Amino acid sequence: MVTRKRARTQSGKFRGDDPSTPDINEAWEEPSVATKKAPAKKTAVKKKAAPKKKVVAGTPAPGSAAYKAMLLRGEIKE
Repeated sequence: MVTRKRARTQSGKFRGDDPSTPDINEAWEEPSVATKKAPAKKTAVKKKAAPKKKVVAGTPAPGSAAYKAMLLRGEIKE
């Protein structure tokens, strides 16, 4: 079953029926038949692997608080 919708003016108010056209009811509008578009194909974005950091013996693990403190003091460089 097709459901009809009330016709509206450009300002958004309901449109009335024109009595001079008895065979056409302007107060109601038929829904337009929309064709479905094919969904766009999604392409996977490949992330590049981050280069591994070299860990020097005697330094704390990267990401630890001690490592960050040493970076801020300038004792080590990334």
